[in-house]
Amino acid sequence: MSNKSDPFQFMINNRKKILNEIRSSGSIPKAWNLLIKKIPELERIAKFNTFKGYMKALYVVDEIMDKKNEICAEKKNLEVELDTVRQDKERKEKELGKVRQEHEIILKQLLKIQAEKTELENELNMVSQKIPNPKNEPKTVPKHVNGWGVQLKGNYYRLFKRINGKVKWIHVGRTWKIDLAERKIREFTG
Repeated sequence: MSNKSDPFQFMINNRKKILNEIRSSGSIPKAWNLLIKKIPELERIAKFNTFKGYMKALYVVDEIMDKKNEICAEKKNLEVELDTVRQDKERKEKELGKVRQEHEIILKQLLKIQAEKTELENELNMVSQKIPNPKNEPKTVPKHVNGWGVQLKGNYYRLFKRINGKVKWIHVGRTWKIDLAERKIREFTG
């Protein structure tokens, strides 16, 4: 290989400067005159006709290299994004593992609580069967106290008596207590 540089390779290496100058000057001859002043090596490496002949190829090479640079930049962005996604995936897998462990612990606790509840319900049923039902026991509520009638209305006991043609009521309470009824009668009569 000779000591002389390849004109096309030189133009490729300086393509942005060359193409910008052609765009700003509007023609290849004007750009050549400006470029040999800005890049003195250009005149030593290539003649104007060589420069002019390589221009179409230089446009194509510039487009290809720009596309290549775009693709490389996009590839780099995708690699960064992929790395971020991988890290996010690993973090989420760790979180999922923790959630699964917590779920297992909570499920075991729930099963234990359900077993305790069932056991307590069984004990309650056994105790309920042993306790006598107060509804089955005979009531010791008299029909009359001191001239007042006794009535069970709903869950409450009350006393009633006709006074001066009107029925008067005295509330006693949920449970029947003779001493409470007598005290309320005394309070009513004064």
